[in-house]
Amino acid sequence: MDAEDLDLSGEVNPYPSSAVAQIADAGSTVVTIETPAVRRAVSMMEAYLAARDNTDHTPSGRVVAAVGDYGTGKTHLAAYLIRYATDRHAGAVQSMHLNAPPDTFVSLYRAFADRLGQRRELVHDRVRRYYADILAEELRASEATLPVAEQLASGALDPVRVVDRLSLMESEFLRQLRDRLRQVTDNVEFSQALTLLLRGGFEDAVWEWFSGRPPAEVLRERGITGTITGSESTALQAMGVFALLIGHGAHPFIVVIDELDQLLTAAGRREDEALDAFKEMLRVFAASNTFLLLAGLPDLLSSMRRDVRDRIDEQIVMSPLTAAEVQSYVLERQRGRLAPFTEQTLAYVVELANGVPRGVISLCHRLWRRARDQRSTVTHPMVRQVAREFYDATGLANVQGEIRQVLVASGYDTYVPGHLVGGTEDTRVDYWVPVGSEGAGCAILLAEPLLDEADVTGVQRRGQAIRAHADCELLLVVLGPPPVRFHDQLLEALGREALAYRPRSFVDQFAVEFKAMVARLEERYAPEGPLTTLAPQLARLDRRQSATQHMITLLAGSLDDLRGHYDQQLNAIHRELHEIQRGVSGGSADAPGHISVVTTLPAPVVQLFDDAFVSVDLMTPTRELLRRTFLDDDSGRTARQAVRSRIRLSQVQAATGITALLNALIEAFGHALVDWYRTVRSAPDGPLDVRHRERLDDLCRIFDAVYDYLPLYELRALRELVGQAGTAQQQEAEDVLSDFSERVHRELLSPFGTAER
Repeated sequence: MDAEDLDLSGEVNPYPSSAVAQIADAGSTVVTIETPAVRRAVSMMEAYLAARDNTDHTPSGRVVAAVGDYGTGKTHLAAYLIRYATDRHAGAVQSMHLNAPPDTFVSLYRAFADRLGQRRELVHDRVRRYYADILAEELRASEATLPVAEQLASGALDPVRVVDRLSLMESEFLRQLRDRLRQVTDNVEFSQALTLLLRGGFEDAVWEWFSGRPPAEVLRERGITGTITGSESTALQAMGVFALLIGHGAHPFIVVIDELDQLLTAAGRREDEALDAFKEMLRVFAASNTFLLLAGLPDLLSSMRRDVRDRIDEQIVMSPLTAAEVQSYVLERQRGRLAPFTEQTLAYVVELANGVPRGVISLCHRLWRRARDQRSTVTHPMVRQVAREFYDATGLANVQGEIRQVLVASGYDTYVPGHLVGGTEDTRVDYWVPVGSEGAGCAILLAEPLLDEADVTGVQRRGQAIRAHADCELLLVVLGPPPVRFHDQLLEALGREALAYRPRSFVDQFAVEFKAMVARLEERYAPEGPLTTLAPQLARLDRRQSATQHMITLLAGSLDDLRGHYDQQLNAIHRELHEIQRGVSGGSADAPGHISVVTTLPAPVVQLFDDAFVSVDLMTPTRELLRRTFLDDDSGRTARQAVRSRIRLSQVQAATGITALLNALIEAFGHALVDWYRTVRSAPDGPLDVRHRERLDDLCRIFDAVYDYLPLYELRALRELVGQAGTAQQQEAEDVLSDFSERVHRELLSPFGTAER
């Protein structure tokens, strides 16, 4: 759902709260800005659909790559193309959207098979159509059977029944079917399994095999002995087989593989077999009349081998939005009104967000609400303030933790935090890493968002002072991307481009930058003497030893954390048993939010609520910390120190209240959805009623409206109290809840066939 959240006064915020695109449904309020990338993609889709309408049976498949940074609209583009093709073909379009896992092509196939399992009838229909075409070709040879052949070709007759009625040799036609499927793969097990779908009694066993499980005995008896997920090559062959089936005839089939770069990065670390299979899959998809859209970061294509890259027909580069495009978007969102924005403030929003659609839309959402709350128009100072809050949301603590992680993992645990390179405050760097000799080193400088000249001037002054006092490689890490107009100034002062912090990619990007900085310094300060040739190897060994020691320390800490986690679970079990013995119901009105609220909802929705409750459950570790303060041991002393130093802070007390409110909000949302789902299930079978759909939309909007007013950043104070800051033990509530209602909405509508086409 492209959520429009309700202001508590009843006004509707016309901008989506999360600005994270999904493959939206037909009832969505999504608005598409016609950028050059969108127009080019539509042109490619038009060419594909026109070729599908052509009856000359020439392959009409397309393999297209859409590349761009995070938030530039790749997923939105994919959703728009699917809607466009569906509208153009009156709904007769099959589509599938897959998020590539940072794992293997086997995992990608599993996701593909899961989606396919929801469309069994489609696969069965395509196998029958394939079979019918083979029969029709044979029967056209005789005038007597020509009418039957035409009816078979049009889909009016069941091919299996025709074979029985005319006493034709079934085995011969099934052999021809298997031969056709060999166009995709020489693995006869695929064609054997598909032909079994034409016979009664094998459906469940075949679909179990399609899902990646070992073949059942009934399949083994018929020559199917392998497992599809036994290798990446076999898994990708299977995807090609299904593409050939679903794209058969005049039926368009659109497949989107999103975030492909992270899968290829993982695949690149293995043997070439996986990439060879991926290359063959691209060939098969194109030959099977499928429109395959591969989406990823700008380096997606450069991460591919040249022979794999050559299989891609077209490349679309996502471009930043212009002020004119954003103004048109605002006018469409606000039904022709520009207020509370002006042309000048919208141009400023575009500048500060560098034209990145996700940033622009997120700022518009927050600015619209801020202007409504203050009963004013949007001003330049308001834009800067909201932009600072938006980019500061991740917090310096997260950035610092990830920088330390990379430094230590690289063997440079000798870094100096808060180092004064020249002895003055202007030369202070956040991290100094000595490298080489003569006082040289790598300097890492952190900065909050650079939104105006004053911000940039301060960083310029510090960068010039640092470089004047020491020979160093200087890297500036900024919370949020600096506007383009400041790039030249920063480059001149720092000697290299600033690195903007992005949570999903920062660790990898910083590691690459740091490695290059160290390499340049080591080249400038090459050691001299008889051990010169051994010095680099000895230094690497020393760093590896340090990194290994650090990993051992982390492992020991993780074991302690795990022991503490199990102790907490055991204590919780004891308390629950005690309550049961006392006859206290687990569903009492004052009980904290728990997954039991939504157990009657579909399993994917239950999982979403489970993740949500876990992300905001800071009271359980808080209660455990307070319990430990009364213990007379080292654990008790540590707990008392933590409580004494932080419990009196207003931020901790505020975070406690916010945690309770979030639990109550999620629980209330769950209760409302349970009631909605009960009503829907009691309705007659068939398409989802419009009023039920609208009611679900309202429930999700209400959740967004209340959630949007809760300052989730306050939770960090309570996380630090219980020792969860900067760890991966518990997902940040912001990450889980930012598009929570959208994902719940999508999963609830998925069984009705309206969440994704």
